[in-house]
Amino acid sequence: MRARTVFVILLVLILLVAFGSALVAVGSQEIAALVFGCEVNLNYAVPCVIGGKGYGQALYDLGFAIWYSYLTIPAGVVLFVLWTIAATIVFLGWPPSAGARRRKLSFASC
Repeated sequence: MRARTVFVILLVLILLVAFGSALVAVGSQEIAALVFGCEVNLNYAVPCVIGGKGYGQALYDLGFAIWYSYLTIPAGVVLFVLWTIAATIVFLGWPPSAGARRRKLSFASC
């Protein structure tokens, strides 16, 4: 697998870690509102009947997954900084390898 592919996959995973809880919280409520016509409110559980079962309390509880983003977004920032450092080392070749330094010195002595 090429290095670029690995770094793209890692970046997608970092974004999922950082924004996953917010996507679950907002996405579940939006899907329930659009597809099933349920009203979602974070102040209280609103009854929502889907297929004969009540899911109002479950949607209310899923809405609180947004609070986990106070942990996951900073973790995503740290992972992104580490990813940036690793990508810089791999793609720019920093710090220069010993062979590159020798070649640079040999041209300077000419």
